[in-house]
Amino acid sequence: MARIIVKFMSIARQRAGTSRIEIITSVTKLRVVLGNIVEKYGIRDIILTETGEVKPWARVLVNGRSQEFVGGLDSTIRDGDTIALIYPFADNF
Repeated sequence: MARIIVKFMSIARQRAGTSRIEIITSVTKLRVVLGNIVEKYGIRDIILTETGEVKPWARVLVNGRSQEFVGGLDSTIRDGDTIALIYPFADNF
């Protein structure tokens, strides 16, 4: 089991209604954890494309580093990791 902190920033924070959550999960792949989070908090449309990839302007950080530099969406999430979700533009939806 992994205890993970998720931080919602900018529009993601407004849409999720919170700036931070803590989850405990047995899932270890970032792709699956991220998919579950964005669905639950109603921010899939600003973070992920229809095919499940990170949108060009969205940012997913793992321990302060872009997911692209830690193994992409197939990287392994570990106990104590922090995931930050950022969409830097105004919400016009």
